[in-house]
Amino acid sequence: MKNKNFWISLSLLNLFIVTVLGVILRSKAVFDLPAIDYNHLLNAHSHFAFGGWVTLALMALMVNAFASSKGGGLRKPYPFVFWSIFITTWGLLFTVPFSGYNTLSNYISTLFIFATYIFSWLFIRDIRKAKLSKTVILLSVASVICLVLSSVGPFTLAYLFATKSLNAVLYRDALFSYLHLQYNGFFTLAVFALLFQKIESKLPSSAQKNVYRFSLLLVSSILPSMFLSYHWQDPGILIHIIAYSGSILVMLSFIWFLFVLRAMMQLYRSISPIIRFLGVLSISAFMLKTFLQSFTIFNFVGNLVFGDRPVIMAFLHLVFLGFVTIFLLAYFAQTGVLNTEKTFTRFALVVFTLGILVNEALLWTQGIDAMFIQGSDLFPWLLWGAGIWLFAGAALIGIARIKNAPGLANETQKGKIKDSYSSPALDV
Repeated sequence: MKNKNFWISLSLLNLFIVTVLGVILRSKAVFDLPAIDYNHLLNAHSHFAFGGWVTLALMALMVNAFASSKGGGLRKPYPFVFWSIFITTWGLLFTVPFSGYNTLSNYISTLFIFATYIFSWLFIRDIRKAKLSKTVILLSVASVICLVLSSVGPFTLAYLFATKSLNAVLYRDALFSYLHLQYNGFFTLAVFALLFQKIESKLPSSAQKNVYRFSLLLVSSILPSMFLSYHWQDPGILIHIIAYSGSILVMLSFIWFLFVLRAMMQLYRSISPIIRFLGVLSISAFMLKTFLQSFTIFNFVGNLVFGDRPVIMAFLHLVFLGFVTIFLLAYFAQTGVLNTEKTFTRFALVVFTLGILVNEALLWTQGIDAMFIQGSDLFPWLLWGAGIWLFAGAALIGIARIKNAPGLANETQKGKIKDSYSSPALDV
């Protein structure tokens, strides 16, 4: 399949569907909708957001940037894998909301996981042959390894459901392990692999060394910091030690990123204001996430992050929307998939991004408010409004992409522009 942007367009469609599901969930919280099972829809929303939006987008970008064929198209196995990801996520969308986890949805979920296994094998095989820096290879390979390891969580949960086990400790550990390996593993490492592939060669040699050291610390922190999520159950001394080492590694990666950030700021001056705006927000969300994560070793912070549901939702949205989603939109804009020369596109990106900020502020306020006093009945309504805002922003981005796509296709056919993934003007 020659059109590399086709899969990006499908992932943007899926982002729009994610916001539709979000509005329905928020509507269930304020209106009496007996036909909708909240927990089933929540599970479908999570699956679709992870698989249909971020996983598909990251896979497409990583293959296009690191492992595409010399002829300009994708190697033949990749479109098959991407279609498998797309079809299985939509399959779950049409099964889980109505019947929850049953035999059919479990089969579809398993097929999705096997598709990620195939992708990981293909990607590691191909990236070993690519001419990339050791930093990018480290982050890329580690990201897909985390993707594979994260599947232990769903398989464990499936076992607990199948055996009707009431082991709450194992359930929670499996869930948080999955989330950790997805958010802090696959998502985060893939984002930095894409970012550093763009900017590393433009940095001075001293900064490139700091980039590699930061990446090494970040990768090294993934597994030990996962034990921070086990700290709530008062585990043995060994888990305490591993959790403390994970916390230290996370803080060290945060500190080392400050050195990298100083060099990156010099490059940000040369890019357009809208992309700079998105980039600053995304990086700020990562830094806040990393800083807070390093302090979850302390019971007060850990109990908030892993015990208070509004705070958990705020923390997860901080990473998923504030860091990863905004980065992806900035990357699409920087590579020309979203044409920021158009006023409409810039308006769409600003609307959606402001919706993310409002949503995040409401979630954190709700969580902090619930800690000290009874939560206000106003929050569900405000969050419903934020959900509609995000829906509107995603719709505008989709329209911007549709308006942009025909122009890109025509110019590409006429040879007027270069491949958006290799154009030097698009390298930060």
